[in-house]
Amino acid sequence: MYEITASENKAYQIPYLDFRGVPTGIDIIKVVENNILPFIDTGVAHKEAGVGQIGAGVLNAPPEPFARAYMGLAKSIDDTKERL
Repeated sequence: MYEITASENKAYQIPYLDFRGVPTGIDIIKVVENNILPFIDTGVAHKEAGVGQIGAGVLNAPPEPFARAYMGLAKSIDDTKERL
């Protein structure tokens, strides 16, 4: 995740990584250019308070939203350049 994020959050540190801050701010340019998709760590809570967690999972995000965002950003930059 460090390869595709903008910075590290020093408020949340990982002891195993010598207290390096957690990766923060997914950068769509880095995702597309490095072809690395972010991990999604999910947890599902029961609808009734106090029951607790009823499910969990880990998966990679799909590539399409990042590719579309990348193209939208490129178009936005081009449009801005045209107006200048």
